[in-house]
Amino acid sequence: MDVLRIKLVQVGTIQPNILDVIVRELNRRFKSKFFIGEKVEIPAKAYDKFKEQYDAEMVVKALEVKDCDKVIGVTSHDLYYKNLNFVFGVAGKDTCIVSTARLDPKFYGNSPNFDLLIKRTLKEIIHELGHMFGLEHCSNPKCVMSFSNSVAY
Repeated sequence: MDVLRIKLVQVGTIQPNILDVIVRELNRRFKSKFFIGEKVEIPAKAYDKFKEQYDAEMVVKALEVKDCDKVIGVTSHDLYYKNLNFVFGVAGKDTCIVSTARLDPKFYGNSPNFDLLIKRTLKEIIHELGHMFGLEHCSNPKCVMSFSNSVAY
């Protein structure tokens, strides 16, 4: 059986070293091959000046699947989706985007905590991967596939 190749790319800006740690953790936990691809610029047209956020759907559509099976974009820019005020991430069929903006303790006025940021980002990436592989939301709030609009879990 072929091993799935899943590429992580920086979209716009992200915290230093985050992709290295995330890729190492994903490779440790899954039998797929996770690797870092080239940085992708966030589409300027995706920015909503009124909301001061980027349209997650437009960002997902801008990601291209080349030399891999799936693409995970990671950005520190704040995202929204349709009528939702914000999202941690959004997935398409083969691509997804995850924002660390509201996963970062600093967003809430707390002290920087890189380990907590990694933990939250990993959970969100695994959640979006689940969607890319056809999983729906789960009603159990402790399940990684549960819909979340807070960092409570």
